[in-house]
This record gives sequence, C-alpha cells and structure tokens, in this order.
Amino acid sequence: MKFTDKFTFITISVVLACIALVLVGGLFSLRAMTLKHHQQRMDSIINVIERQLDKHMEKNQFDLWLPDLLDASGIVSLQIKRQDRVLYQTYYENRHFYPSNLLLRYQYPLEKHPNISLILHTRQPFDDIQFSLLPLLGISSAVLFSLLLLSFAIYWIKKQFKGAELLERRAKYLLQNNPTARIAQPGEWPKLASQALDLLSKELQQSKKERSYFDAYIRGQAFLDEATGLGNSLAFANRLDAIATNQNILSSALLLADFSELDFIHSQFGDDMRGQILLQISDILALFSTRYDDQFHGRIAKSEFVLIIPQMSYQETEVAAKQLTKLLFQLQLPESVAIDEFFHIGVVNFHYGDKPQRIMDDANRALLVAAHQNVSGWFLADQDDHYVSLSKGTVRWRTLLENVLENRELLVYQQQIICCDGTELYTELWPRIKDHQQKIIAADTFLPMVEKCGLQEKFDRKMLEKMLALLVLRGESSKPIAINLSAHILMDKKNQQWFIYELMQLPRCLRHNLVVEVSEHLVEKNYFLLRSALNAIQKIGCKIAIDNVGKSVVNTEYIIDYNIDYLKLHASLVTDINLRKTNQIALQSLIASCLNSHSKIIAVGIENKDEWRCLLKLGVYAGQGSLFSDVEPLTV
Repeated sequence: MKFTDKFTFITISVVLACIALVLVGGLFSLRAMTLKHHQQRMDSIINVIERQLDKHMEKNQFDLWLPDLLDASGIVSLQIKRQDRVLYQTYYENRHFYPSNLLLRYQYPLEKHPNISLILHTRQPFDDIQFSLLPLLGISSAVLFSLLLLSFAIYWIKKQFKGAELLERRAKYLLQNNPTARIAQPGEWPKLASQALDLLSKELQQSKKERSYFDAYIRGQAFLDEATGLGNSLAFANRLDAIATNQNILSSALLLADFSELDFIHSQFGDDMRGQILLQISDILALFSTRYDDQFHGRIAKSEFVLIIPQMSYQETEVAAKQLTKLLFQLQLPESVAIDEFFHIGVVNFHYGDKPQRIMDDANRALLVAAHQNVSGWFLADQDDHYVSLSKGTVRWRTLLENVLENRELLVYQQQIICCDGTELYTELWPRIKDHQQKIIAADTFLPMVEKCGLQEKFDRKMLEKMLALLVLRGESSKPIAINLSAHILMDKKNQQWFIYELMQLPRCLRHNLVVEVSEHLVEKNYFLLRSALNAIQKIGCKIAIDNVGKSVVNTEYIIDYNIDYLKLHASLVTDINLRKTNQIALQSLIASCLNSHSKIIAVGIENKDEWRCLLKLGVYAGQGSLFSDVEPLTV
C-alpha cells in the first residue's frame, strides 16, 4: 500500500472515530443530564407530598389531586411504607403499558416521619420524546460539515502527496538504475528535494560518464594511434595473436600497406598536409572494413597501416586486395606527388596455428616484392598446398545450410566457465554443423554465410528452440547456460516478441538459468535499440553478458546503463597477459569501470596457469578456456 493511501486511511479512521466518540459521548452526557433533571422533579414531588403530610390531610383529600400530579410527572405507582408495611398505595390507571423492568424506581425516606419511606416507579424520561428532523438539524449539520471538511482535507492531502509519490518512484528508479529516473516528473514535491535529486542525479551521471571516458582514455593511450585514432601496434599484436590461435578461424587475410611517400610530403608540405592524408587513409580503411565482420584495421608505424580480416580464403583475400588498391587510388594528393608510386600493399593469407612472427615475416616479404614493382599496387604471398581453402560458392553454402535446417542437423557444443573459487559459473553453448565430408564447421565459419544466404532468422530460431528445450530438460537445479544472440533476433520487433513470449512460458526459476550474451560491437552500433531489448529480457529474470570486451576501445558507459551482469574479455586482451603490462593496465581500467555496478569480469581464452594466476591477481571473477575444459558436444 502506498504511503498516501496509508496516510489517508489513518486520517479518515481517526476523524471518523473522533466524530463517533463525540456523538456517543454527547448521548451519554444527554442521558445523564436528563436523568438528573428527572430525579430533581421526583425530589420536588416528594417535597410536595411531605408538606401535605405535615398538614395531616386525609386520604380522600390526597385522591383529589395526587393522581393527576403523578400522571403529569410520569409516575406509575406510589407506595408509602413503614418498614415492610404498606400504608398507602396508588397506581396509574394505564400502568399495564409500562412493564416493570422498564420503570425507574426511587425510594425516599421522610425526614420528619422516621421509618416511613416513599417508593416511586416512573416511566423513562425519554419515552415521551418525539424525535424529528428539526431538533436533529443542528447536530446533523455539524456532522455533515465535518465530513465535507474531511473530504476536502483528503483531496488536498492526496494532491500534495502525489508529488511525494512521484519523488519516491523516481528515487526507486534511481536505485534500480532505470534510465527514466534522470528526468524529473512535473508536480514532484517537496520541490527542494526534487531539485536536490536532479542535481545529485546529474552529478552521478556525469561522474559515470567521466569514469567511462577516463577508462576509454586509458585504453586509448595504450591501444590507439594518437594521430589517426586507429589501433596501434600493441592492439594489432593482440588481435593477430588471438586470431592465429583461434581454432574456429581456419584462415584469415593480413594486408600490410606502406605509404613510403608520407615522409616526403611531411618535408615538403608540412604537418597539416601529412595529417590530412593520414585522415584520408584512415577513412578509406574504415569504409573498406565495414564490408567484413570482426575485422581489425590500424596504424602500426609512421607510414604503415594494417588490416586483418578473419575467415578469408586465398581467393577472397586476392579480391579484397584488389578492392582496397582501387580505393586507395582515390587519395587526394598534392600535384607534385604521383599516386602511382605512393603506396604498396603486402598481402598474406594465414591459417590457424601459424606463428605471428612468421605471418609478419611473410607480410613484409610480400610488401618488399610489391615495392620492387616500382608502382603502387599489391602482392599476395603464395599459399602452401597442404591448406584446404575455405572458399565455397554461395549456392553450395546455401545448399549445405538448408540441408542442416531441413534434417535438423544443427549441433550444439559447450564449454564451462569456471569461477575463481573453482566452481562452475555457467556453460556457454555454440552451434556447429557438418559439411558434406562430415567435418565439423565452427560457428565463426558458417554464420557469416548464414547471414549472406538470408537464413539468419531460421538459424537463430532453431538454436533458441534447442536452448529453450534444454532449459526445461536440465531442470531448476542445474547450472545456467549461455547463448550468444545476434542483432537480428534482438532488434527485430517480431523476433524479440516471440523470444520473450517463449521465455515467459517457462517458470521464473528456469529463466534465471539463462544468460544472454551480446557482442560489444553490437552494443556500440545499436546502443538505444539494444538497451530496450536487453532491459526487457533482464526484467523477466534472465542475465545479460557482453562478450568481446576489449577487442576495440569503446566507451564503457553501457556497463551501468545496461545493468550488465557479466563482461567477457576478448581473447586478444587475455593472451600472454602475464607478460604484457599494457594489457594488464587495460584490464585494471575495465575492472575499475565496474566498481559502481554488480558486473563481474570473465576472461576468455585462458590457456595456461600463468595467465590465470595473473588474471586472478588483477581481480577477474571467472575464466573460460582450454585450461579448464575443451569445447565438446553437449551432454545433458
């Protein structure tokens, strides 16, 4: 019950109780006064009778006037007794209308006649009173006026306390990290408290933003190039290590571009022209990179830029190199600088298990060959024969994916996430499929083709149906499971409603066993759309995790704004973290961003105990990787 309702109920009860007490007390007082007046009348009659007795009147003389006096006074019977002997007795002629149990009895001893007493039986003093509206008009008006005043007071109280309720609701939303609490509602009361809440809310929000900006600044100083804002050599090394050691990424493309004439432009035209050309190069790389998922582009030296594109076959790498070269020929250079000799690109297609140093050596050799051509262009290093190409035509991919859907051959693999105390936190699920040779294909390989073939919605629904059935099958006492959702299922209104409806069919205890994972780059691109979708999922009992955190430098304001439960670090930040001080600083900055929230940090891709010990020392809550368990088929 709201405070206003409680206060109103208590006020009405107290006022009505007071009115009732006044009325009841008035009735008792009126009765007491009436009885007192009635007794005084009886005393007067006794005095009259006693004076007549003093005159020694005869009995027949009493009979002339006494009955009328008794009748007029409401006396039903009169007895004169001397001790127990009745000396005189008279009755009112209509006494049968007054039962003896309703009569009042008075007994008076006569002062001048010892041992003689008069006993009177009288009617109730209220018997003859005729109640009508006019005599009750005064008290009725007073009660009605009191009730009107009470109604007005209740109306005023509710009107005034409505502002207090609005203020209380806003404070409640603030405690729940609800974004609507930032806006003051019209009519909040007390005004000063509302203004103070506005001020504190703004300061708190500003401090959160400053904390997020500071975190982004720290990681930016570590992983971003100051001139272009792209990833620097440290970020590139982290990403290259992570991709080369990821068994789900079979082959990838590395494009190393050298703009050798930048030094000449700097010496001839100054810093401004050099800066403009650097920005042009950055914009072209950013535009080109939007064609690919999970790519990385950065500046690793004064004149060298790099681009990594995962899941690229040798043939696709060649096409990408041609397209990038075509875009770079659009650079706007000073008239004295020829674009034909301005840049060279070394290209290499590397595979899972290749050493990062070998990959860079191949890229540098390819760059050297491209430079020896004495013309702007690219050179792709030869591919070893023993590597199997990922290249498949769209038609072949579509046939394979449709067969998987029709035959219900979508596989589910799992890997446990272990807390710092050694207990299991939850299990993450991944989809897998088999190709025509019955080889297992990882999600990172076939999901881009799923989207390209227009089958994203069907695969998402199929995976979610398996997950919902698994939740029911595992039961309430099992550990939670996690699934990574695409932007399609979260931001499409129809799919989102279907997913929430299916979840609502489950008991709340089962919904608590589901962790929904979303990639950080999706949060950055679709901030407000995802916030409403994830907020709805979280309200029905599911937990939210953001993965690939640290893959790129973004603002971490979403940690508090989204009320995130878990943050999963990208493997590039975790690999050899015990040897990389910069990664440790970046991780400490992320952990500091979670201080004002209940978010827990989960490290992904842990391969040895040295990494795990370092992560525990830094404050990581849980870990995932081959150190704890391998990715294996799901068993209930």
